[in-house]
Formats: sequence, C-alpha cells, structure tokens
Amino acid sequence: MGNFLSFYKNTVLNYSLAMKKAIIHRLQQKNLITFDPQITLGNQSDSPLFLPNKDDIDSTIVETTTDKKCSQFYEEWELIKLYKYSVPFFFDTDEPVEKMLAKAEVSELGSQILRTLPAELKDVQPVYKKVADQTVLVKFVLQKSYTDRSTNELVDYRYPVVIYFDLENKCLEIRYDAIKNRSYYPNAGDAYSDIVSYCIKWLKNILKIELFKCDYSQAIDKLKGATDDPVKIYRQMMLLNSGGSADLTAAMDEDSVLPFIGELRELITENEEVFSKSPEITELLIRYLDDKEATANYPYVYVQWENPVVSQSYLVKITFGFSNREYTVLQHLTGTCKDLEMGRMNNAIKYLCTSGTFTKGEELRC
Repeated sequence: MGNFLSFYKNTVLNYSLAMKKAIIHRLQQKNLITFDPQITLGNQSDSPLFLPNKDDIDSTIVETTTDKKCSQFYEEWELIKLYKYSVPFFFDTDEPVEKMLAKAEVSELGSQILRTLPAELKDVQPVYKKVADQTVLVKFVLQKSYTDRSTNELVDYRYPVVIYFDLENKCLEIRYDAIKNRSYYPNAGDAYSDIVSYCIKWLKNILKIELFKCDYSQAIDKLKGATDDPVKIYRQMMLLNSGGSADLTAAMDEDSVLPFIGELRELITENEEVFSKSPEITELLIRYLDDKEATANYPYVYVQWENPVVSQSYLVKITFGFSNREYTVLQHLTGTCKDLEMGRMNNAIKYLCTSGTFTKGEELRC
C-alpha cells in the first residue's frame, strides 16, 4: 500500500499552491481532517485526522495522501478537479450511457482502489461515477514520471484522463492536464493527440457511441451577439484575407470591448446622431467591418465568463480546427479564479453547446 500511496503524494505535491489549498478546504468539508485538537477527543476510528500546523500546506498534503483513509477522497478528486485542457464533442446513443458502460464491463468507482497503473491508455481499466442526475464521469489513470529538481531523479505520478458526459445536452468532453516533464516527454503535443485519439476510438468501438464534431462556424457571431451576456470574447487572433494578422485583447473593464473593430462599432453606436447625417459613410464603415470579420480566419479566441466577484470570473481559450479540423480544444486558465473544481468546466461546455456557439456537426469517423 505504501508504494501505491506515494503516487498520490508525488502527484499532489506538484499541484499549484492554489490547488493544494482547494484540496485542504474540501478535506475539511468532508470531515477527513481537522486542525482543532478538541474534535479528535471522540471515537478515534471515526475522528478526522488531526494536523497540528494549518499553515504547513505540503505537510498536510503528505499526511493525507499517504493515509489510506483518504485514498477514496483523492480518487474522487481526480474526477471533479479542474483540468487544463478539454476536447468537446456531441454524441448520440441507442441506450443510456450507464447501461453501455455496464455492457463494456466498466466498474463504478467505489471503495476499490487500483494499485497498479499502466503506462499506456490501452492497458487501463477505466472506472466511472455518476455525480448528478445528468452527469457521468469516466476516468482512466496512467503512470507517468517527472524529474525531482532537488535530486534530479525521476518520480512516478498519476496522470488521469476524464471523459465527462452531459447527458441532458448530449455533449461530452475529454479532459486532461499538461504533462509535467516536457524534457522526459519531448513530444507532448503528440501525446495529447494520442490521448484524444484513443478516447475517441474507445467511445466509438467499446461503448458504441456515435460522436459528432462541434461546428464552430457561428461561434464568433454568437459570442458577440448578446451585449448583456456575461460571456464575452476577451481576446482573439484574426488572420485577415489580405495576409495580415491581428491579436486583439480587450481592456479588463466592464465593457471588455475588443480594440479596433469592437471600438469602431461602439463609436458608431454611441454617436448615432453624427453618423446618421452621413449614411453612405456609415454604411461603408459597417460593410468594411462586417467584411473583415466574415472573411477573417480565427485560429483561437479567449472567452471570459464575467462575474461581479472577480475571483469567480474565468477565461477559456478556444482553439478551432485542431488536428486537421477534426476537433476543438478548450484551455481552461486558472488566472485569479479561485474555483478549481470542475463546475466552471461544466458551465463552459454547457453554455457553448446550448448557446449555439457550438452546434452538432458532421459525424466523426475513425
């Protein structure tokens, strides 16, 4: 058990400080740990683990990751944590996803803990958990290694890949993190593509699910359409048909207006009386702006989910037409947002797939 528990320790110690604090907060909520010695005076078997130093974050992580009573917590944390990348698709099934998982002999995550971790996805036995009426999560866990800077030795860690099913909206995401040791895995970009490719084949060949591409042809129009929508384009790369390019970033204020094109449109709107006196010039300007936006290619955009509480606002980078236009990649940026669980990922994909930003495209073949 000890060697296996060290995988949790090696993994979590390399999380960000913010992520470690989020874990400790949830451990307290689950009554698995306490920093109050009075709480441990009752039944010792049911008592939370007492830790004397609340400020020693790494010590708390070491104590909990190497305590078998917390193993189930960390197994479930891998399901609900924020991941850096996700790849969305629409899907169709002939029967409920849970039934298809049962047919494929995928076990439900319970008290059992896997003690061996394969190095390749094809050798992983996935598990699943239904976390809400319309949400099912499937988890694969790989063994990878990173270099310990203090000893210059390779250390093994857990690398989970999660498939998130939004049953209500018939969309799913393949979620994964950055690979820690880029020098040990020099072709990380290929590794990510391999992860997505394997998950696609597994969904189609093992679960017998029909997958459909996300059609993003209306994404820019939809994201810019509603001025009162808290979801706004914060930054975008435009490749113009003239051969030029522009990387536009909005100012971090209440308006979040993109420079040049966004500012010109706002200028026309705010000075309607002046522009109405020269309708030909106004029409020329608007036509020019429409033409530039319609004919430009957008390799990526940054979308901001605004919230009155700054620490709850977050950014998602959307890269279109990745891997020969087969799929779209979402990069979830931590920034100043303190929500480091999957809620914001769930909100983002639900919004993108129900607002018309993404629509069900052609079936994905493999």
